[in-house]
Amino acid sequence: MDAFWQRLDLWLRHIMPTAVALIMVLLSVVAWPLPYLGSVMPPLGFIALYYWATHRPDLFPAGAAFTVGLLTDLINGLPLGVSAFLFTVAHHVILRQRRFFAGHSFPMLWSGFALAAGVLTIAQWLAVSLTGWQIAPFAPVLAQTVLGVALFPLPCWAFILMQRAALTAV
Repeated sequence: MDAFWQRLDLWLRHIMPTAVALIMVLLSVVAWPLPYLGSVMPPLGFIALYYWATHRPDLFPAGAAFTVGLLTDLINGLPLGVSAFLFTVAHHVILRQRRFFAGHSFPMLWSGFALAAGVLTIAQWLAVSLTGWQIAPFAPVLAQTVLGVALFPLPCWAFILMQRAALTAV
């Protein structure tokens, strides 16, 4: 019986980064008691994707990035597959560039996120504009990105604590 609980514990530790990213996507559509926040909610799912792909790519594979992107599309009413594709591409790019961000100072990680979030936001905006055959409003997209970059340290701090508490042995 102990072997079962050990396997369950190990499995839960392995899926934790993906589960956290999915929860972050769900949190991005919660009605917060702040005026106008709903229309410019930061990309919480992408914050999680960036952190886990940088720090624990062994526990956050490309399939997890695709799933987080697909849930983002479904919840936000985006054309199905846009975020899934872009999150998968972003995951691949982050893995290729993680040596510049993992293990360096936090400002370096933060600046990498700012760059990645900016590129992702513009790509999503272009994809939505092209699939809708009209130019989507850019101001809310820009506000989302700026808010996401500004709030990045808060979820990062929580992820660092999670990683130290639950994932050091994995």
